[in-house]
Amino acid sequence: MDTNKIILKWFDKEKRNLPWRNSNKSSIDIYKVWISEIMLQQTTVNAVIPYFKKFIERFPSIYSLAEAKLDEVLSYWAGLGYYSRARNIHKCAVIIVNQYNGLFPKIETDLIKLPGIGDYTAAAICAIAYNQVAIAVDVNIERVISRIYNKHNIKKVEIKLLISNFISLDRPGDFTEALMDLGAKVCKARDPNCKNCPLNTICKTYLENKSALLKKTKLITKKKIRYGNCYIISRDIDQKYFFIRRPLKGLLGGMLSFPSSDWRENKNNLENEELFEGLIIRNQINRPINMITHTFSHFKLILDIYVLKIIDSIDIEGEWIELDEAFTELPSLMKKVAHTV
Repeated sequence: MDTNKIILKWFDKEKRNLPWRNSNKSSIDIYKVWISEIMLQQTTVNAVIPYFKKFIERFPSIYSLAEAKLDEVLSYWAGLGYYSRARNIHKCAVIIVNQYNGLFPKIETDLIKLPGIGDYTAAAICAIAYNQVAIAVDVNIERVISRIYNKHNIKKVEIKLLISNFISLDRPGDFTEALMDLGAKVCKARDPNCKNCPLNTICKTYLENKSALLKKTKLITKKKIRYGNCYIISRDIDQKYFFIRRPLKGLLGGMLSFPSSDWRENKNNLENEELFEGLIIRNQINRPINMITHTFSHFKLILDIYVLKIIDSIDIEGEWIELDEAFTELPSLMKKVAHTV
């Protein structure tokens, strides 16, 4: 039996039940495929599923997403991280509605021109949604192919060439998802289940180089630490809290947040801005009330929390919102801050 037929036979029995997949291949929702692929960038399937369901419930079509305000799109992305993805899907939705009459392009080179869509996502959309012979390579597929051929640490260009040798021409979309599922369920990075792998009779790593499959100790690199001050400000007249929108560029771009200082590596170089220093003095606070830590992909952040009260106004652009109402829109970092209230 051909390798691709073995993989597809396994997939037909063992494929994952995922909310963006449709058992009826004649009515694949391209919009859902796209949203799922963007969400899955840098994020695990289990983490994505609840966000995907909530997002699709609110934005069930490309039109509803394009018509929405960016702030609302970001609020439904809150907690998922890498917020540039949310900004890009909103831009992309507007372009597709206005320039493509709501229909996704069917050509990889056209898809790549859209915000947030790179080589992999374009190929995945063409393969999964349009059943085209397009070669998408994610970490799972890269691992499966590398092990089958016992060629490790090779470039994606060579991975694509190897896949082209046996990709299914009849079911390229299913074939792509089959390789993804095989990598996620069986050919895992650590402790692969080789005995139950449908390819164990042809996998050169399993047959010739089992040591490459041994559990490896993950190297832990120490993250840099940054420090900052964060200000929880409420007002007496209605007990609402003061929030700002972070700049679109940078971490947590466009997200609703408590105001904070810059995040710096040198704690001794950290000072309160004049406006906040005045509020701190007025509230007779000598030191932060609390402290939280939050880990990003490249550094750990330690925030000192100041809890301040004012009568009715503050000389800075922002919004006064009830805490419970704002909470759902806050990124994970700011939810930690809110829990200190």
